[in-house]
Amino acid sequence: MKKGISIVILLILGYNSVYFSKLSEVRNQKQSSFNFNAFADSLYYQGILTSARSVELSKLLALVQSNPDSAFKAYGNRLGIGNSAYFMVKGKGKVIQKQANGLKVATENNNILTIDTKYIFGNAIRDASGLVKLTDFKTNADFNKLSEALNMIIREKAIPEDLKNISVGDEIIVSGATKLSKIPEKSTIVSILPIKISKTE
Repeated sequence: MKKGISIVILLILGYNSVYFSKLSEVRNQKQSSFNFNAFADSLYYQGILTSARSVELSKLLALVQSNPDSAFKAYGNRLGIGNSAYFMVKGKGKVIQKQANGLKVATENNNILTIDTKYIFGNAIRDASGLVKLTDFKTNADFNKLSEALNMIIREKAIPEDLKNISVGDEIIVSGATKLSKIPEKSTIVSILPIKISKTE
């Protein structure tokens, strides 16, 4: 009898000493401790800027025109299906206009590029980099938080510093992300979201 009572007491004590958190609460605690800004900073400075993924702009455009499937497979990155993909590109040209929201650049092939230095939003840079994927994060919302943090670093810190040394008439090299389509009439680059702008030596 005493043995039975002892077992009951142990079970009661054991039950009261264990606390089971809801799974949602544990996930929220874990996610709230994740530092998206620190991760984005590392991704930008130690990943994107040092990556060899960028393709020379004129080379990419020529390949897209002649063999879009090959161009998209070799240099593009997309998260789903469709005719569009994101690319990391690098191009050289002369600054012909400098405005508050960006640069107009004439390339060596006489193409005019718009370099948007103010409205750096969305997922283009994140996706073009190819360095992170949706399965690295628990939710789409978290994946998008990374884009927001990454864009903020580039838009408010990196690019403004680059622009201090850029004037109209300067020859520059710009690296950045762009979106292209396999559909011929939509395959012309109209704008680039920059990750780095520097004067040529």
